[in-house]
Amino acid sequence: MNFYTRNVSRLLVRIAQLRERYIKHRNFLILVSFIVGLISALAAVLLKISVTFVEHRAEKLNNLMHSNWLTAIFPLVGTGISMLILTKVFKNKLERGVGFIVRNIVTNHSRMDRIQTYGQIITSAFTVALGGSVGLESPIVATGASIGSNTAFNLRLSSKDTMLMLACGTASGIAAIFNSPISGIIFVLEVFLLDFSIPFFIPLLISTATATVLSQLLYPQKFVFLVIEGWDMKAIPFYIILGALCGFTSVYVTMTIEKVEGYFNKRKLNWKTWLMAGIPLCVIIFFLPRLYGEGYYTITQLLHGNYSIITTHTFFQSAAGQAAVIIGTCILLILFKVVCASLTVSAGGNGGIFAPSLFIGGVLGFVFAYCIKVSGLFPINISNFIIVAMAGVLAGVMHAPLTSIFLLAEITGGYTLFVPLMIVSAISYFITTRYVKHSMYHRSLFESKILVPDNYLDSGGEE
Repeated sequence: MNFYTRNVSRLLVRIAQLRERYIKHRNFLILVSFIVGLISALAAVLLKISVTFVEHRAEKLNNLMHSNWLTAIFPLVGTGISMLILTKVFKNKLERGVGFIVRNIVTNHSRMDRIQTYGQIITSAFTVALGGSVGLESPIVATGASIGSNTAFNLRLSSKDTMLMLACGTASGIAAIFNSPISGIIFVLEVFLLDFSIPFFIPLLISTATATVLSQLLYPQKFVFLVIEGWDMKAIPFYIILGALCGFTSVYVTMTIEKVEGYFNKRKLNWKTWLMAGIPLCVIIFFLPRLYGEGYYTITQLLHGNYSIITTHTFFQSAAGQAAVIIGTCILLILFKVVCASLTVSAGGNGGIFAPSLFIGGVLGFVFAYCIKVSGLFPINISNFIIVAMAGVLAGVMHAPLTSIFLLAEITGGYTLFVPLMIVSAISYFITTRYVKHSMYHRSLFESKILVPDNYLDSGGEE
C-alpha cells in the first residue's frame, strides 16, 4: 500500500508540474474533478457490489436452513474484525462518521489523512457484509472525501480547491451508489454547509455525472426498480399526518443514538466493549432478522408487495397473514433498527445512519399505509407512502430535507411524488429541529465551538 501510494504521489506531483506549464487552472480543475469522480465512484460501486453479494448469500443461507440462527452470529464476527483493524492496524486513527469531515474542512483546510481512502472501505465491508445494522453511505462519503482531498493535496492545489475536490469525491460516492447525481451535489451543500459560486458547480457536475455513468455500467440496478403511480389529492391529509410521524420518529432515532453511543463512547474500544455491544446486537437480529445489514432488500420487497418478508424466519412466521402480527413486527423493527445501528458502531463496526434512516422510514410508511388500508378508511397506495416516509425520516435525522427529496425522487425514476415528498420532508424537518437543534453530524462540532453558525461559511474555504 505504501509503495502504491508513493508512486501515485510522484505521478500526481509530475502532473502538477506539467499543468502549471500547459493547462489553464479552470480547465485543470475540471480534469481533476473527472478523475476524482471516476476513482470515488469505482470505490463506492465495488464496495456496494461486494457487500450486497455477501448479504444475498446470507439470505439464501437463512432460506436453506429455514432459520437465521447462524447468520445472527455474523454481526459479532464482522464488528470484531473491524474492531481489530481499527485498534491494532490503524491504532484508533481511523475516524468514523461524517462529522470529522466537516471538522477537517474548518480546522485543517480540508486536508484528510490518507488512511481514510482505504481504511473506510475495509472496515465497513466487514461490518455491513456480515450483518452490521448500518449503512455504507458514511464510509463511502469519507472515502470519496479523502480521495478528493488527497488528490488535491498531491497536486498542490489551494485549500479552496482542495475543499472543492473533497466535495466532488463526496458527491460522486453518493451519486454512484444511488444513481442520483443531483442529490449527491445537494448532500454536499446541505451536510457540509458549503457555499459555492456558480463556476464551482461545473466540477461538481462533471464528477457526479462521471460517477453516475460509471455506476450505470458496473451497477445498473437501481436501489428501487419501481414505477411510482400518481398520488391522489385526497391523500394530502394522510401525508401531513405521516410527516408528523416521521418527525417524531426522527427525534427518537437521534436521541437513541446519542444515548447508546454516548454510553459506549465513555469506554475504551476493546474486546469488552465489543462483546457488550455485539452480543445484544446478535440477539436482537436473531429475533428480528430484517435488521440484518442495511435493510434495502426488505424495503424493495415491501415496494413489490411482498409483505410476508416482515415476518420471515421469525417466531411469527406461521401467522404472517395476520394484520396484527405484521403491524406489531413493523413497530418492533422501527424501534430496534436504530438500537442495532448504535450497537454495531459501539461494538467496533464502521457504518452510518443513512441506510438505517431510510429503512426506518420505509417500514414506518408501510405500516402507516397498511393500517389505513386494512381499516378501509381510504384506498391508499402503500408504495407511495413507503417512498415519502423514507425521505421524511432521512430529512429529520440528517437535517437535510432537500437531499432527501431529490434522492427519493431520483431513485424512483421520476418526480411524480415530488409534492408529497416536499410535504412530508418539510413537516418532519420542522418537527425534528424543534427538539433537536443540530444534526448528529454537526452537534459535537457546534458544542465544541468548531462550528459557529454565523461565520462558518466565511471560514471554511480560506487559506
